Formats: sequence, structure tokens, C-alpha cells
Amino acid sequence: MLTISSGHYGKGTGAKDILDEGQETIYVVEQLRQKLLSSLVKSNIIIDRQSKNQRENLNYIVAQHNATTRELDVSIHFNSSGSRSTSGIGTEVLYVNPQLKPLAEKMSAAIAKASGLKNRGAKLRNNLAFLNGTNKPSILIELCFVNSVEDVRLYEQNKDKIFSAIVSELENYLVPKNNLFSHPALYQKVYALFQDREQVRMQLQQGVEMGAFQRDWLDKFDRGVLTLIDYIALTTLQFKKNNG
Repeated sequence: MLTISSGHYGKGTGAKDILDEGQETIYVVEQLRQKLLSSLVKSNIIIDRQSKNQRENLNYIVAQHNATTRELDVSIHFNSSGSRSTSGIGTEVLYVNPQLKPLAEKMSAAIAKASGLKNRGAKLRNNLAFLNGTNKPSILIELCFVNSVEDVRLYEQNKDKIFSAIVSELENYLVPKNNLFSHPALYQKVYALFQDREQVRMQLQQGVEMGAFQRDWLDKFDRGVLTLIDYIALTTLQFKKNNG
């Protein structure tokens, strides 16, 4: 589970040159939303359409992220280096938590590979409200520079590849590796079932009520520490109880 938001709060509120950051980030997040729907990652999407200034926007975005259930926070941005440039400048991913550096490196490399943008890599930033304010691990993706003719050309020509690369890296980070199932499709179906928290909780509640297992397992689920393997084992016990 992740929460992803568009940087700024609409047209004219971010960096502006060949692209308008505030407008384009909304488009990117909406496209990512569609791709995430068919992925193994469940997501919350945040788009700020109400703030009137930067302070309101930052407070709103951080508060909305922190109000969601998730394992990772992602913010989508575009960069600028000032005056118009014909040269390519590149893509980069910002982080503050050192544990997120590997993800930031992989994400930046994946975007660069998908688009032909220069890979500026992972950048440590400890002065950004989003990275400092969200209470889960977080990264901030700077897709390209809005003032670079070459960056914008590569971005426009490879948008879909870029969005697919982002979703793929998010899946790699958030979805546990399959070391137990002999067939990937079976694993994907079981994992998808496990991500439906409302249905899983209802099933576990039924298991407790019928005496298939102790309530401690439901408590573990509510605390977010129940594993996929736990769930499979409890489902087996529940099936056995149902069938004598």
C-alpha cells in the first residue's frame, strides 16, 4: 500500500517554462493511478485542489498523507534550473531517510532507462517539508527539468514508458518476493486477496467467532504485522473448522 501525491496545487503553482509543473504533476498522478489499478500495489491518490498558497499546500499534502494507511509515501514533481536550456539535464529522486536511498537510486535509474533522460541519481535532501513531515518512508521524484528542451522532448516522447517504470519499481519495493509459490499467477492472486483489508478482516473475524483460531491473530492483522503466510495458514484452519 502506498500514497502518492502531485506536487503543488494546480496550474501556475510550481516551476513553469516549457511545462507547467503544477498542472503536469496532476496529469502524471492520474496516469499512475490508472496503472496502479492493474498492479499488485494498492494506492491512495492525493491531489490538492483547494490550497491558496505554498504553506497551505505543504500542510495539506503532509496531513493527507499521514491520514492514510500505507507503507510508502511518494510525491511527484518536476525540476527547474532557471533559464531555458537546450541541453538535457535529467531526472533525480530525493530522499531523507537513508533506508530509502536504494529505492531512490533504482527509481531514478529506471526512469532514465525508460526515457533516455540523464540519470542524476538519488539526492539526499533534509530541508523539504514533504520528506520531513510524512511519518512513513518517503521519496520525491523529480521527473525532469521543465526548462530543458531536451528533457521535455524525452519526457513527452516516453511518458507511458516512464509511468510503467515507476509502477514497476514501486511493485518491486512494496510487494514481497515470491519464495513459496511454484507459479507466479497463483502468488499474484493470493497476494491480491491479502491486500483487500476489509475482506480479510471480515474473514478473520469469522474465524475467531467459529473458534478456528485465537483473537490474537486478528489483533496482529489490525496492528499490520500479520504476514501473507500467516493468512494462508489461518485460512487453512478456518477451512478445516468449517468442514469438520
